[in-house]
Amino acid sequence: MSQSELAPIEAEAKECQIRQYIRRPDKQFWLDLLNPPPLPTQADHTRRTRISRYALGAVFALTSFYFVISFFIGWPEGKPVILVNAISIVCYGMGMWAASLNAERLARLWLMVTVNAHLAVLIFLTGSVLGVSVFGITNAVLANVIFDPPEKKARLFFIAFPIICLVLGSCVLTEPHIDFGHVYPALISLIRTINMILATLSVLLILNVFDREVLKTEGYLVQERERSDRLLHAVLPQKIANELRESDRMIADRHPEVTVLFADIAGFTPWASQQEPEVVVSLLEKIFYRFDAKVTQFGAEKIKTIGDAYMVVSGAPDPRHDHAHIVARLALALLQETKLIRQETGIDLDVRIGVHTGSVIAGVIGAMRFSYDIWGDTVNTASRMESHGEAGRIHISQQSKERICGKFKVELRGTIDVKGKGNMQTWWLLAD
Repeated sequence: MSQSELAPIEAEAKECQIRQYIRRPDKQFWLDLLNPPPLPTQADHTRRTRISRYALGAVFALTSFYFVISFFIGWPEGKPVILVNAISIVCYGMGMWAASLNAERLARLWLMVTVNAHLAVLIFLTGSVLGVSVFGITNAVLANVIFDPPEKKARLFFIAFPIICLVLGSCVLTEPHIDFGHVYPALISLIRTINMILATLSVLLILNVFDREVLKTEGYLVQERERSDRLLHAVLPQKIANELRESDRMIADRHPEVTVLFADIAGFTPWASQQEPEVVVSLLEKIFYRFDAKVTQFGAEKIKTIGDAYMVVSGAPDPRHDHAHIVARLALALLQETKLIRQETGIDLDVRIGVHTGSVIAGVIGAMRFSYDIWGDTVNTASRMESHGEAGRIHISQQSKERICGKFKVELRGTIDVKGKGNMQTWWLLAD
């Protein structure tokens, strides 16, 4: 494409860019000034951006008020003050214009440069007569809350500059450069009082907004902490969740004796293959919800579910001497719950349960989706008790039988060949 053909395109693009920047703040910008203050759930940058917009609107209104007040000083003596206020109003309007174009950093800098230049010129013109130097405190407080954390140098500068102006206006530049001899002393006292009141109210307003933001943010953080704690306790035992929250150490413990239970829903796989996914998941949710309630009732610890298999331990992570009795009662309760579910749904399902007692290693594994788990020969043996058992019955090892002897009714099954374990004498748990 030739240079002559490119020239009209470039001119049109430049014109569009100029039109983009030379426009009034749109309706959405004005509505944003009327919206509630930013929420603590919003990003810090978003909240500071909205506070900047509020500050621009506030100083625009405040300077408009002082523009009217400055006419009481008289003409031509008060002409410099009137002109300074008028120019400041225009500058604040330009800052609002920049903010409406999402030039937030420029709007913040423009605001702070204008408000401090406005203050410095007024101190030079009026000295300590009208007490305008008190607004140095307001400007310093505003600078502290308006800048983003990366804008550290700008924050420090705009905190230091108005404080210097305050000191100069109070101790050095006390003589005015305009004649106040014709102004009534009562009017001067009134303006000084108005300045002190408005400066104090401005500081209180800024601090109130800042304090409210901090309190809301802290409240939100507390809610999030409680929510994360609930989620943590939902996937981990309470003791383990507390340890993870308080320290970064690896969670790994050896438990010399626990009792492990495996439960598997007999006949579930062939039934599930003929059903819709929603029906299958709904039934599993119903079964495991009822199982979870029983685990909580008896004080055992659910480890995990694998498909339609359910794993529970007692004696870890909190050691207890009656772990075998707890699991035995739980196993009987799970059988009863399964019978009730079968009666309610009409689905011919049953549960096969295996129990074994021994030592395990327990800990938390995983980084993305961590979980509390147990390992060891005891776990494998409990799984074998379940897989070598029968539907609707509780198959227990000799070790578990010895722990509950005399408290529960058991029946000798005999010696069976257990895969990976060889011959083992096992028992049926019948009742308590």
